Amino acid sequence: MSYKRPITSRGALKRGERERAVGVDPEDDAARWLEEHDPTPPPPEPKAAKKSKAVHRFRQKQQRHR
Repeated sequence: MSYKRPITSRGALKRGERERAVGVDPEDDAARWLEEHDPTPPPPEPKAAKKSKAVHRFRQKQQRHR
C-alpha cells in the first residue's frame, strides 16, 4: 500500500493558483471574505532590476583581463 506524499511549498503555491483560477461566485460570502483577507500576490520582481551597473562593469572588466 502506498502512502500520500506530503505537499511541498511549490506544490502548495501551484494548488493555490489552481484554486484561484477556478473562480468563486462573487456574490458568495466566502468569495467576499477571500477578497478582503487574501489579496492576490504581487507579480515577482525580475532579478535583473536588482543588479547594479557596477557589478556588470566589474565582470566585464574581469573578462577583458583574462
